[in-house]
Amino acid sequence: MSTNPSNLYKSKRRIAFTILVVAILIINIIVSVFIFLDIRLMETPEITIKVELIEVNPEELIIHHSLEIYNPNQFELIVDNFEVVANTIDGNEIARLTIEGGYIPSKANRTFESSDKIAFKGQGYSTLTSKITGIVGVKFLGFIKKTLPVAVNIITSVGDVIHDISAPIVHILGDFGELTQEGIDFTGTIDVYNPNPFEMYIEDLSIEIETETGESVGNLDVIGDTIPAKSSYNLYGTGRILIEALNAKTLNVNASTSAGVKIAGINKSVPFSIDAQLNIPSLEDIVPSVIPTEAIIQSDLKATLRGFISDMTLEVINPNKIGLIARDITFSIYRVDRGERKLIGKSVIEEEEVGPENSTEIKTQILLPYSKILYSRGKGFLPDALLVLVRTNITVPGLDTHIWVGVSGYQDMHPFFG
Repeated sequence: MSTNPSNLYKSKRRIAFTILVVAILIINIIVSVFIFLDIRLMETPEITIKVELIEVNPEELIIHHSLEIYNPNQFELIVDNFEVVANTIDGNEIARLTIEGGYIPSKANRTFESSDKIAFKGQGYSTLTSKITGIVGVKFLGFIKKTLPVAVNIITSVGDVIHDISAPIVHILGDFGELTQEGIDFTGTIDVYNPNPFEMYIEDLSIEIETETGESVGNLDVIGDTIPAKSSYNLYGTGRILIEALNAKTLNVNASTSAGVKIAGINKSVPFSIDAQLNIPSLEDIVPSVIPTEAIIQSDLKATLRGFISDMTLEVINPNKIGLIARDITFSIYRVDRGERKLIGKSVIEEEEVGPENSTEIKTQILLPYSKILYSRGKGFLPDALLVLVRTNITVPGLDTHIWVGVSGYQDMHPFFG
């Protein structure tokens, strides 16, 4: 009996298929056992998660997530499908980002990172909750893998990123204005540099001005404003100091205040101080020179039995809004012969006050004996001329400093003798 070749071929195919199925079953059983054993023996990877707010500015914050995973097992681990969802404290989702996975060799570390920008959109983010999900697993025979899900919640305080606020750097320049009865007008320019990556605000403040002895002599009221990030900005102030401040050796500016930030729904402030010295102006610097203080001298000679009497008048015209004091007003008369001067009469008035925007006449008489005038030192018995000179110290009530003022004029003697 002969065997049909076709039937023989089919029989061999059935036997081969049966063997293949049995082999696959055996392999599956073995692999399942290994997977079960490996999963039972797999040590949990060590996961260190860092959530950092690397920058906060008025428009947005930049959040950075870092996963450092250590594989303590004898086999390679798979990290995949990691996703980070950031929510506000009230549950509003503000960011969703993925972290690219990969493989972690046995007994090795690997770090997976991702960053994202989150716009504020008018909201305050004082606290964020980041939920991190993904899978960690093992792979067998190059194509069979077993994975386990991972889910971690992390709460992050946005306030931590602005914990270290740098104080602003401040310089002040002062400019003294017009002198009045009430004091000296004063304007100040405060240059403020903000070294932070977010804007700051400084509220209105009053700066005290003191002498070297600590005596308060004025103040400067400064209008606050917002200082842009990493920028310089000028604040301006006006005030007034007492006239007596010009007697001081130094004028010191002292103020302690704070600058604040309002960002990501958080208010924070940092204290800072202003310490500076102002250059003290001279009296000439603060007395207006547009309209000068004028002094006019007049002298009238008349003959008497004892000699000539000189009626002298010094008129001081004060255009300023503050009164002036003339001290040690010295009237002197010299005879002039061939260019040489000789004092022949003198009168001193201790003090006179000249009212603001007013004029004052200061009068005196000087006796000139004939013996000092009628003798020959030149070509005749008369001097070539008489020199009338007035000198005085002009100051402001309350000041120790003064301005030395002098005015002079010549008087011809010849008209008296034809």
